[in-house]
Amino acid sequence: MTALRSLLTLLGRIGVGIILIAHGWQKLMTWGIPATTENFGKMGIPFPQVAAWYATVVELAGGILLILGIALPLVGLAVAIDMAGAILFVHLPYGLFAPNGFELPLAVGAATLAMSFNAGTWSVDHGLFGRRKKRRRADDEPDTQQYQPGESY
Repeated sequence: MTALRSLLTLLGRIGVGIILIAHGWQKLMTWGIPATTENFGKMGIPFPQVAAWYATVVELAGGILLILGIALPLVGLAVAIDMAGAILFVHLPYGLFAPNGFELPLAVGAATLAMSFNAGTWSVDHGLFGRRKKRRRADDEPDTQQYQPGESY
């Protein structure tokens, strides 16, 4: 079951990562930071130049890191903040449904958070920070003595 869960989490990370990379790439290479900044300003996003850079870097680098499984808790939080900003400042007035509603940023933010804190075994983070299960030896068995209420341990 662990292998299947890890595979499905990896596939989810790849799918959401592609969406993030595409949006970050669009802001950086298609529109450019100056046009993204201008559009953010027109939408009433505070500090539009800072927000444009933040969204671009988080989406582009965050998508790559999400796919590779690197720094996932930080990526999850950064993307969640980015998507919360998109929802609050851009999509909320249009309701839930696409094309202008907040369903896409909500789904991307929630999925990234979920996958970032449950990366599965197929991630760089797991290899660096994951716990490896040790084989139990007979002398490593836990003490199975039952304690009675009121006894000291």
